[in-house]
Amino acid sequence: MKDPRDRSPDGKGMRQALQDLSTVERWAERVASGTLSHPYAASESWEGPQLSVETRTENGMHMVAGIVEWPPGADTGVTVLDETERAVLRSLVRSLLDLAGHESGTARTRVVLTPLGPRVAACQLYAE
Repeated sequence: MKDPRDRSPDGKGMRQALQDLSTVERWAERVASGTLSHPYAASESWEGPQLSVETRTENGMHMVAGIVEWPPGADTGVTVLDETERAVLRSLVRSLLDLAGHESGTARTRVVLTPLGPRVAACQLYAE
């Protein structure tokens, strides 16, 4: 994965990241309030290898159960992530689940590894 810092001369990369975060926060607020139950899906598509991050949450503690290539059976060569890359993915997904107020159940989060860093493409929460 690339260094996520904004290296664009006009700040477009950082602006896009903030817009993405704002969109996810609005989705999370609606999920937490019970007014929305459908999965999150990014409004745009990103280019890059995709991963599915599977999690299990109990009492607000998110445990990553697995990170697999997406779609299933894809052979993109990204399954060999170093520990730093895996930590970034775990942190990204746990932050998303915290924002969504996910307290219990499983979740499947699809992440795209873009040149500007990982981006959440979709997330489905399964409450228990």
